[in-house]
Amino acid sequence: MSEHHVPLGGTGWFVWRDVALRGAGFPAGRFLEICDDELAAAADSGAGYEEAYAEAAERLSAAMGRIAVDGAFREAVAWQSPQVVRFTLDKVAAGEPRATRGGRRHELTIATYLQRYCLKNDTVGFFGPFGWARLVPEDTGIVVDPGTGFLSRRTTYFEDWAISTLAETLAALPEVWFWLRPRRALSASLTGRLLRRPFGRPVTLTVAELRVLALCDGHRTVREIVGDPPAPATVAALLRLREVGAVRIDLSGPLEPWPERTLAARIEAIADPSVRDRIRRPLEELTAARDGVAAAAGDADRLMKAQRELADTFERLTGREAGRRSGGLYAGRTLVYEDTVRSAEVQVGSRALAALAAPLGLLLDSALWLVNTVGGRYGALARQIFDRETARTGRADMPLLQLLTSLMPELGQLTLSPESEIVDEVVAEFQEKWARILSLPSADVREHRVSVAGIADRVALEFPVGSPRWSGARWFSPDLMVIATDAEALARGEAGYVLGELHCAANTIENRSFVSQHPDPGRLREATAASHPDGRLLIVPRADSPLTTSRMSRATELMLPGNAYLSIGGEAAEPPPGITMHSILDYSVTREGEVLVVRHREEDRTHPFLEAAGDLLTALTTNAFRPLGPSRHRPRVTVDRLVMSREAWTFPAAEPTWAALKDERSRYAAARLWRSRHGLPERGFIRVPSEKKPLAVDFRSLPMVNLMAKLIRRTAEAGSGEITVTEMLPDLDHLWLRDADGELYTAELRLIAVRPGASRPRNTGSRVS
Repeated sequence: MSEHHVPLGGTGWFVWRDVALRGAGFPAGRFLEICDDELAAAADSGAGYEEAYAEAAERLSAAMGRIAVDGAFREAVAWQSPQVVRFTLDKVAAGEPRATRGGRRHELTIATYLQRYCLKNDTVGFFGPFGWARLVPEDTGIVVDPGTGFLSRRTTYFEDWAISTLAETLAALPEVWFWLRPRRALSASLTGRLLRRPFGRPVTLTVAELRVLALCDGHRTVREIVGDPPAPATVAALLRLREVGAVRIDLSGPLEPWPERTLAARIEAIADPSVRDRIRRPLEELTAARDGVAAAAGDADRLMKAQRELADTFERLTGREAGRRSGGLYAGRTLVYEDTVRSAEVQVGSRALAALAAPLGLLLDSALWLVNTVGGRYGALARQIFDRETARTGRADMPLLQLLTSLMPELGQLTLSPESEIVDEVVAEFQEKWARILSLPSADVREHRVSVAGIADRVALEFPVGSPRWSGARWFSPDLMVIATDAEALARGEAGYVLGELHCAANTIENRSFVSQHPDPGRLREATAASHPDGRLLIVPRADSPLTTSRMSRATELMLPGNAYLSIGGEAAEPPPGITMHSILDYSVTREGEVLVVRHREEDRTHPFLEAAGDLLTALTTNAFRPLGPSRHRPRVTVDRLVMSREAWTFPAAEPTWAALKDERSRYAAARLWRSRHGLPERGFIRVPSEKKPLAVDFRSLPMVNLMAKLIRRTAEAGSGEITVTEMLPDLDHLWLRDADGELYTAELRLIAVRPGASRPRNTGSRVS
């Protein structure tokens, strides 16, 4: 495909040379500080358990006290929740008794953070630094250079909403009004005098308003448009255009890593020095407060002081609260965030890739079938809706937005995890197919091993490979963990591999946080362009979408001139220079035989309908790769050297009755017995319906057993179904990512796999279902 792609053996797939390295920010061994082998042994044998429990409680209190005063731990928590430092860590550090209700609650809080920082592969702050690996042609396995120090870079950024709020405040100042530069709203569509907006009623503009609208090009100032002195009628027309959503009159800019720089440039463009100086000062003040937060890195107390000063500054300057979307996942809740880059550099040689190629290729083939089948069924449903609507209206076309919202009501938000009956049906079929392929043995078998040679024909029969139905379905993002005994064996290619998640129809490193932390974003841009040579049709999420955050948004560096970007209002952030964004209202859908195609009203070029629905289909399918359904006990399934599914156990939430025991000693002993009876590992992950992420647990740890009990009780009380326990693989004795001090970290390699599609003619449609 290009110099940035490597063939995945003979599978027909390619992978990017650049590989994301995701890992924990704290050494995995630190989690063991809250685990107690002596207590576990006493609980299992029953000998001297009461005395062992009392001694373990003392050891745990001491360990919690040490963790609560640890500088790195306090700093990590301060970045996420400064109030937890003040009201939890400080109390524990001061010797708060664990026997009190507050003491137990604070202990659980510390344990929750510790398991995340030590055992979760993440990319956030210094407790989940970004890292990068590179596929190299050398005949080696995986070679790690730990670098010097733990981090090579740490940067503090403003959240976009923080700068947007300040920009809104400054733009509202009366003296700034005449220096703003009105521009057409990207989501609005104009036909004659009729102005249409997504999800809004059409508005008929006056001739005078049309004349004013033509002047709103983003270059002329309000003063240049309305005159000096201002003409009242022109001012009235401009204000009405803003009221009906035809224009934006503000200082906001595109979603980008440094939004304050764009705001500063727009301020500098103000010709009146007195106005310019007045509104420059608030931005300089807020930026200085952000720089104070950045300078406090490494000192939790200084960091919290700087955070308070930043919050106070923001609230004083804007009159708004210094936070939003409380409790939301990936919500961009605070004013600033820190991204860091791990010093370690990793090279993945051809020997390692060769070991992965064949089994991973089979899994990718099945994943492509999954998304193609979902796309095909949505395509068939879209044709039914289209035929019904065109029969009703007598027209040959249908507005694209109307068809999309009829097909997928989720369009307005582009939510993180939308639900879909179609996806559920296809996943059920997907699991039935894998069950036939694997022929899983009886429930008492711990591991089921198969070979690529033994299942390849069945995979080909169950999952016939076709071309991706939309451009986004060309790429998949598998997370791979490595089972290693030592660095030398790892370098020789003597390692096992574990599939974590396989994100379907998605390039999960195209978001802004990954791209901004890459050593050469231009390389990612070239790889992106080579992966999609025909161009794409992409919907830009609304500003109020949970996907519109500083870290989750599509990186502007990867927005390509050959793509078409559609605004659905809300109002989507403006594109970077060189990128054109259209209103979705300027696109309609027609039939060409059995095919639905999308066409811009002023262009000949057409796109398959599923291309327009692609981002929505990705949102529906990205987490749909679940080849094995839940069962009482599911063995580990290994294909050659790749574990495609870890061993897991599923229980009704009401079954572990030990979780309801009020006495901690009895509860711990009963949990140990329950673990032994069912053959559960000491360490693993527990997933409950109420939590978006699994919790790392250890049955030797008092606080982790207490946390498990709490989750199980809540699940049982809510009547919300089942809990699942999954083995931790690799476990802590088979980790491979070391720092310069020799400390080991959990880690995973996130590959970007690409399936080339048949080249799509740029001016014709193509069959999509």
